[in-house]
Amino acid sequence: VAVFAASSLFNTTVLLKRNFVDKGALEPIGEQLAARMIQICNAELTALGLIPLTATFMARGVLYNDDIPWPIEAAVPALVFVGLAFKYIK
Repeated sequence: VAVFAASSLFNTTVLLKRNFVDKGALEPIGEQLAARMIQICNAELTALGLIPLTATFMARGVLYNDDIPWPIEAAVPALVFVGLAFKYIK
């Protein structure tokens, strides 16, 4: 979920930046930026399919390991979100 949120943040910020620019000074989106945004959208659609599958496995206890402390498990999604947000917004 953290990856999904961070990746959609990039597309949202690009579109918001373009929305607040003067319409006369608006340049077309470049090919590289368009390809990157399409790639991110495809990754989001893949995540939408994988999240329910992952949730099903988690509910059934597949690959559950009781030896890992819960603060470490809770920190992983937060670090992924912050890392990807930093990568895509910079």
